[in-house]
Amino acid sequence: MKNDNEKDSNFTSSTSFKGIYKRHQLKIFAALSGILPFIFYLLTLERKLIGGDTSWYALKIPKMEVFVPTGYPTFSMLSKLFTYLPINDMAYRLNLFSAVFGALTILFLFLAAYRLTRNEPVSLLSSLCFAFVFPFWNIANRLEFDTLNSFFVVLVIFSAVLYQQKLKRSYLYFFFFALGLTLTNHPIAFFIAPAFLIFVIIARPDIFKSVKAVFGSILLFVLPLLSYLYLLIRSLQGFGPVTSFGKLLIYMTGRSVTGIVHGGSFGDKSPEVIWGVIGDYFKIIYDSYGIVLIVVAVIGLGHLFKKNLKLAITSVLAIVLNIAIASLYLSWANPNYCLNILLIMAVFIAFGFLLIIDRAGPLLEKLIQDRKAIKVDKILKIALVTALLCFFAFQPALLVYVNYGRADMSEPQEIYKFWDETFDLAEEDSKIYVLSYAGNVGIFVNKYEYGHKNIEFIYHQDERYSIESIMEDLAAGKTVYFVGNEGPINSYFYGAKVGRTHYFEWYDEPLKLYMVLGERIEVTASCDLLEVDFGKQFMVEYRIKNFIPEELRINSLELELPGGIEFVSVDPAGYIDQGPGISRGIYMWVSDSYIIDGEDEVNIIINLRATSLGEHIVKFRITTGNQYIEVPDITVNVK
Repeated sequence: MKNDNEKDSNFTSSTSFKGIYKRHQLKIFAALSGILPFIFYLLTLERKLIGGDTSWYALKIPKMEVFVPTGYPTFSMLSKLFTYLPINDMAYRLNLFSAVFGALTILFLFLAAYRLTRNEPVSLLSSLCFAFVFPFWNIANRLEFDTLNSFFVVLVIFSAVLYQQKLKRSYLYFFFFALGLTLTNHPIAFFIAPAFLIFVIIARPDIFKSVKAVFGSILLFVLPLLSYLYLLIRSLQGFGPVTSFGKLLIYMTGRSVTGIVHGGSFGDKSPEVIWGVIGDYFKIIYDSYGIVLIVVAVIGLGHLFKKNLKLAITSVLAIVLNIAIASLYLSWANPNYCLNILLIMAVFIAFGFLLIIDRAGPLLEKLIQDRKAIKVDKILKIALVTALLCFFAFQPALLVYVNYGRADMSEPQEIYKFWDETFDLAEEDSKIYVLSYAGNVGIFVNKYEYGHKNIEFIYHQDERYSIESIMEDLAAGKTVYFVGNEGPINSYFYGAKVGRTHYFEWYDEPLKLYMVLGERIEVTASCDLLEVDFGKQFMVEYRIKNFIPEELRINSLELELPGGIEFVSVDPAGYIDQGPGISRGIYMWVSDSYIIDGEDEVNIIINLRATSLGEHIVKFRITTGNQYIEVPDITVNVK
């Protein structure tokens, strides 16, 4: 039996920091791989919205509306769960979705690298290199479906490696389930998935002789794909266009219900364009990792070919397919379409780091083989290991240093500040008419942050967006504002700018809020219906009234006559008494001298003659500020 001193010694050893570290080393590094990037994603997290497509997603997710093709069912349902979190506001919760799945992506990238290298520090540092490349960091701190896509892809890689190493049927099922998940999100997965499928098949071809294994694999593959039924169900409930199984099959392949490829196209790009896009993708890779990590990745790929030939071939095939399809799809290089390549390269980087360590050992032995002092041996080993770890750790640390400022979205963007100021300044129960690329952000802010003010947001795609609606609102005593479309609206109304001008860089769009103070100009006809005798001359009068105190310039007047009505003359009793010119059958008055004084009106009297029986329509319009103002038609019944 051991004495008490021996027991105490063993207990102390087992409970020491070193002992705990040895027992839980993998768990510690795994936790660091997820927690470290998550902290940085939170620090730089977009608290609000930044415009673009993601703001439309932010509007659709709470209402569970169907997205654009492929419909992104898993993204829709998982992000919907985040809207129930009892933290912060709606925008923050939605952005948090990407931070969580961004961190999970790095965690499983670490686990995949560790399964291959069996080296925790190497796996951690190589996965952190991917965590902090700008294209991934830039979507991991704001609402995007690309983080979920990256998570699904790395889950496929991890499950494939797990199966190759243990060849258990349960791991085979895990792989096919992960593969099915990948196909429920980004359409580019449809093209890179075959590479990983080939890898699993060649890992152990004989297992597919088993009916149970084949049936189980198919079942686990199809199970995630059933999430696409969400699109059909929600569409039949009135929240999307996918109203039949035929449309569903088309939609889930990245095409609209009409069969047209969504967002891009295939087969219409010249070789020059394609090669140009491919070159741009390589530039994105270079700008992301830099020359040092690219060299390490190339070295690592060579090492991977020696260690795991099947995985190396599969990885290269996946990269080639990714670049080829992305280059054929768009005529420009989208950094988000490069994420799968950068992710796979992180595995290469892990093998590059591993090769450096493997080569450093024999080098160290050569350096110390003639030395007898054991202390020198230890010092050299410690120094070399420390130097290597510092070199490896420097790579992700440098990426953090370079990209932190670019990726930092913790300060609300100008686009959000504009809409926040807009709804803060706008009166309760008012209306805002909007024609702007950033209108989706305004809709979101109005609904989820200023709903208590009961402000009605009229987007330009709404049938209520019209000059007539604004006139009706003013007549009803409503306070009316507008954003965008300043030229046409200012031709009809005069207003006052409210707040300051903001600039939306994505679309080169200055954003201004105006309050409508009243009608600027009114053009009326003497009547809207005339009964005249055949061959008789008759008169129509148009009056143009300026409601604002400043003078108003009329650029032109246009009179369009039908075949049964002919122009006779301009009555000199009117303000405009000169004859018109004719252009393409339209009578036109163009002059710089047609000026209406403030709060005054002018008129033009036109003599016409009826030359055929029946009903005829006389059209008239003016331009002011280079904008057309239509006048209600006059119907002439000739008897």
